[in-house]
Amino acid sequence: MVIGLTGKYCAGKNAVSAVLEEAGAAVIDVDKLGHQALAENSLKIADVFGKDIIDPDGSVNRRKLGAVVFSDPSMLAKLESISHPWMVEKTRRLITEYQTAGKENVIINAAILLHMKLHVLCSAVIWVDAPFFTRIDRGMKRDNMGLSAVLKRIWSQRSLKAQPLRKYVDTYTIRNSDGTDLLNSKVRTLLEEIEQKGRNGR
Repeated sequence: MVIGLTGKYCAGKNAVSAVLEEAGAAVIDVDKLGHQALAENSLKIADVFGKDIIDPDGSVNRRKLGAVVFSDPSMLAKLESISHPWMVEKTRRLITEYQTAGKENVIINAAILLHMKLHVLCSAVIWVDAPFFTRIDRGMKRDNMGLSAVLKRIWSQRSLKAQPLRKYVDTYTIRNSDGTDLLNSKVRTLLEEIEQKGRNGR
């Protein structure tokens, strides 16, 4: 079974991902694939954004690129037109590889799962949620950023919601606010529920 995993900034996707991996699932981290996509498509990126975006070692300078694309939606769309098709195809190949290797569950961990249309590969989706102030606190501690920078990131994801996903695929919500032990229990219980529903063909 392929299960999508998504949620907003600092809701705790990676914590849920870790529990699922401990439970035997294979995890595809789409954020990490994004870094690979930049490396694999550096020449195309240089053609679109200029050679000064490339460091002397030939790698894409993510800080410079980010300054361009996150201040201009049209530039972000151009970058996504290069990177997203590569990431989707890589995800498809990894799913096949994991399933061929006998993995019962494959997790697609992606903040913009719906935007990338990766939900079409999923039998179910887990939406990770956490209280607003908890997310702020996590962001400041994890990313060592000030309040205004964290709020800016949260604001940039304001359109991310679970409701649109529910139109297309069974979507379950995990509330990540009660500590590691309880989260572990909730995730494993939910995984069993999803697996049982899959076995019943519903």
